[in-house]
Amino acid sequence: VLLVGLGQVGMGYDFDIAAPEIVLSHAKAFAGHRDFEVVGGVDPDPEVCERFQCRFGVQASGDLVDRLTMLRPEIVVIATPTQNHAEIVRLALRHAKPRLILCEKPLAYSVEDAEDMVADCRAADCKLYVNYMRRVEPGVLEVKRRLLDGRIALPLKGMLWYTKGLIHNGSHFSNLLEFWLGPIESFKIINSGSPQCGDDIKPDVKVKFEAGEVSFLAANEEHFSHHEIQLVAPNGCLRYMQGGAIVFWQAVKMDPQFSGYSVLSFPGEKIRTESRRLQMYVANNVSACLAGKHSNLCSGEDGLQTLRALLKMKATL
Repeated sequence: VLLVGLGQVGMGYDFDIAAPEIVLSHAKAFAGHRDFEVVGGVDPDPEVCERFQCRFGVQASGDLVDRLTMLRPEIVVIATPTQNHAEIVRLALRHAKPRLILCEKPLAYSVEDAEDMVADCRAADCKLYVNYMRRVEPGVLEVKRRLLDGRIALPLKGMLWYTKGLIHNGSHFSNLLEFWLGPIESFKIINSGSPQCGDDIKPDVKVKFEAGEVSFLAANEEHFSHHEIQLVAPNGCLRYMQGGAIVFWQAVKMDPQFSGYSVLSFPGEKIRTESRRLQMYVANNVSACLAGKHSNLCSGEDGLQTLRALLKMKATL
């Protein structure tokens, strides 16, 4: 595995956390996995490269082409700023011919770049995945099973709170809702929102999925992260809180005080989650994919579908 980009998700989130049960970075996940060997790192910051080398015992540098040519990695993990993703994919395919590329979200800032990334990987017989990591988390998969077998009935109507941009942070949850509810069929801008720095947007949007309708609401307060989904079903309510750290299912029950009325159980059933080990589940799914087994990773095609929908929303503002 060659890690390209040694920032927060690449290495930093858990660099100073010794606890083995907390795995929030690609470096810790792949270095600690029995099926992988981390062979190198790439980052433009020499001090970051030095920290990586001291911790993981392999060389890191700012020269991507050199690392690709010398190491010929089977897996390339891209955790750089979004504007660099397409070029790194091109260089990886040209100089290393990896079997699999795992790219941080979003794939790109333009549909054209993302389409090229997907097409180039397909032509090179290289698997491309986007790190919408919640799709592989056990709590999310349990919700998916309940949706498929009818324990959570359809159709659904819901609400998503997100902060700090629809394309970046909001796309995690848009992609998650696509995983649960099927593709986006249509949308309606409710409020264009306040301006966002760079290439992102913060609108309120009503989004229709195949299996339900969810209103995306941008929180006004940008001093803290707030990511929460509430989905109301005919037979209960799902609450996905604190970015997925806490998930509750509240089934419908008869009101104990007022005859003939139905209410939600409280506090409800807590669904087990593993949000502190997200990147280890990503590494597990990469391993399964390479072994020809089922994987819940977001494919390049699915990541492109998410990007198309969000950029279409942006184009209407």
